[in-house]
Amino acid sequence: MKMSGQGEPNTTRSPGWFDRLRHQGAIHQIVRYVVSIILLLACWEIASLIITAVKGRALLPDPYHAMSEVVRLAPILFRHFWVSAWRLVLAMLLAFSTGYPLGLLIGHERKLDEIISPIIYIVYPIPQVAFILLLFLVFGIGNPVKVAIVAVALFFQILVSARGAAKLIDQEHLTSVLSVGASRWQVYRHVVLPATLPSILTSLRVSVGLGMAFLYIAETTATMAPGLGSFVKSSQFNQAQAFAGILMMAFLGLILYIMIDVLERVLCRWKYVRGRGS
Repeated sequence: MKMSGQGEPNTTRSPGWFDRLRHQGAIHQIVRYVVSIILLLACWEIASLIITAVKGRALLPDPYHAMSEVVRLAPILFRHFWVSAWRLVLAMLLAFSTGYPLGLLIGHERKLDEIISPIIYIVYPIPQVAFILLLFLVFGIGNPVKVAIVAVALFFQILVSARGAAKLIDQEHLTSVLSVGASRWQVYRHVVLPATLPSILTSLRVSVGLGMAFLYIAETTATMAPGLGSFVKSSQFNQAQAFAGILMMAFLGLILYIMIDVLERVLCRWKYVRGRGS
């Protein structure tokens, strides 16, 4: 305990990591996740009971049996889980690292926007599943094509989101920075990136669900290599086992959502700054 200048003990202390997490609402976020999971399990149980009563047999396994299968098949499931996880994360990183900067350039640079935007308008409405056959012809049937299928689907979504976010930046912010002699790089660094990052991270959250859907398509097409998609497909005649694989896919999505939330709290700290009186 430190002494103040008047000889009295100074009881003030710097906030610990728990206090900082609580200040940012992380504890409340965890509680919301727990409550949401409980509500989801309850709805699942009710749906299982209703379907069983209507059809006369258990077509939809209840949460207990599905989670029992997760425990029983844990070694096998986690092997498939990690294979799917690195494919999805790599595809998201590829899509983000290419679609985000390109979208910013197109949205911020007027001449580039005039040239490339018509191409985006033509290509983006095409269903990404239409490119799957071409990707198989280019990459074969191994891991590269599975990553490519997901990355291509997410690339266009992030590209369009980044372009739109860059075009919505208030012109006054750009003018104020340019008026003090900022270079083009400084404009991107201090205005364009901070202004668009929250929107892009929101788009990245949406991309988790879309990426999971395309990953399932990629893992169940042509080959039955390890992956949660192939595990679910191979278990289609065993509902409880298939739902165990689906639960692992949901778990993967939840982890990615949490990681993006943490990333947003680190990169967009100004969104979570509270007043001193709060």
